[in-house]
Amino acid sequence: MTRFSHFAALGIVILNASACGAPPASPPATSAAPPAAAPREQLKYVLERYWDERIVVDDVLSPQTLADSLDVEKRFLTELEAIPRDTLDADGRLSYDIFKSRRETAIEGFTYPAELLPINPFGGMLYEFPAAAESAAAPMTVAQYDRWLQGADEYVRWTRQAIANMQEGILRGYTAPRALIQRELPILERLGEDVPSNVFYTPLRSLPQSMAGADRDRLSGSLRDAVIRKLLPATRALHDYLQHSYLAKARAGLGLAELPLGPSWYAYRVRRAVGAGAVPADIHRIGLTEVERLKSRLQALREANTAPSADARSADTRSADAPSLDEALRVYTELGAQVAADLPALFGDATPMPYAIRATDYILLPGTPLYYRPALPGVNQNAVLYVNSLEIKPTPALASFLEQAVPGRHYQSSIQQQRLDLPRFRRFDAEPAFVAGWGLYAALLGEELGVYTNDAERYQALNLQMRCTIALVVDTGLHSQGWTRAQALAYLRAQMNIEDGESQALIDLYATMPGDALACGMGALQFQALRARAQQLLGARFDIREFHTQILKDGAMPLALLEAKMTAWMEASR
Repeated sequence: MTRFSHFAALGIVILNASACGAPPASPPATSAAPPAAAPREQLKYVLERYWDERIVVDDVLSPQTLADSLDVEKRFLTELEAIPRDTLDADGRLSYDIFKSRRETAIEGFTYPAELLPINPFGGMLYEFPAAAESAAAPMTVAQYDRWLQGADEYVRWTRQAIANMQEGILRGYTAPRALIQRELPILERLGEDVPSNVFYTPLRSLPQSMAGADRDRLSGSLRDAVIRKLLPATRALHDYLQHSYLAKARAGLGLAELPLGPSWYAYRVRRAVGAGAVPADIHRIGLTEVERLKSRLQALREANTAPSADARSADTRSADAPSLDEALRVYTELGAQVAADLPALFGDATPMPYAIRATDYILLPGTPLYYRPALPGVNQNAVLYVNSLEIKPTPALASFLEQAVPGRHYQSSIQQQRLDLPRFRRFDAEPAFVAGWGLYAALLGEELGVYTNDAERYQALNLQMRCTIALVVDTGLHSQGWTRAQALAYLRAQMNIEDGESQALIDLYATMPGDALACGMGALQFQALRARAQQLLGARFDIREFHTQILKDGAMPLALLEAKMTAWMEASR
């Protein structure tokens, strides 16, 4: 691609890889495939060139980089549409359709000025770069330290461009919710403190004694200067701008519909998260119905007196009998071995890639016990399951493990990345509703896998499902139904026993990333519906292992394409 995040090159957790405000390098000179080439070869040529020339745009802020990104997307869509789709084989048509859907979605996104709202207390650059610093606690190579220093320059450019964009946003009527700025300020304040414990100093502390003296001396000085002369001043400048200039002009409400183009912007973000044809009002109604269904199931478990009570659940945060961090890591390692042994009951012979289990305290959303980062392309770095050291409880988070690791997100990602015959965009790209929806669907397989053996463990899974389902109601309520913060909080608390800090953070999350939280619930509903339909149509011929193989073998894709693919498989199986 035109720019590749320095953080990704370090194998760091990247939620939104960023090209920041730096001018992109010129794309490599290329030419279209020879006209005489077969359509299959033309398609392969276009898809592989796109992967090399693409610009990662999720967190890009500068006008020039945005313009270059849009040009790349339009150019490759035009090249794709010049290929006669009907002459391709089934897999070629699937690649064609997935690629076309993603390019059209990306192009539509440039209609809306997301770059004017750069502050994200839960992700983006202000999360990624500190996370990159924390992950540099282990000794690295000289080249990796140099890439981290380049990332520091990238971070500084980003903060300056963010301030410029927010100033323009004020003039154009695009301002962030005041609550999100207030949530970000203490984070920036901590990051701007010149104290030894500041996460920005972590790479300096990790310099290995075994490194050659000249390299160690150079890097020691460069890393210290990067923190003192670049990172701390840039972080303080952004904090002061938000505190003294932007906060008073930030908007009181949370809904995206309050902004110019807001309703159509939210409708787009819903389609981006869930798929073509998704409508906020329909999702809101589905969510209301599903919440009531799950609520009755949770109530039945409570009345059985075997699930945790409301009071017990509230107190179940870092209680005295919670295991130590090392014990928790060991428990999840053993759980991974147990689940792997049980997989053949529901899944075929595919073996997931190795993954590491590590502790972190840099997960910004309360109530998140585990977080998964897939292996990164071109980095030769294993996937990682992060255990949130601030959320360790007496009992392991079984449902979250199945969702994030195996057979959830890691299993799905492994199968996708191991398909070496697929074009790289299908091996390494994601589809929100497919990935998040599969994770929740996998968590609900715990009883069939023999992982959930009592009502308390079943309660965990239902609680996770309820959390995703409530998002269908609250996210659409905030952004398309005109809900206030008070309404959203009241609904959330009425459906779940949830601590105040976590409920406030969830509302802020929905406000920060409109539509994104819909992917989990809507995706899982689609997987469940496909399974029910296959069981009904195939009857005694239905094989759960083959069903899961067919779902996963071609990688993540838009739900509409998945439904069409699975419908064809069902008809062929009959």
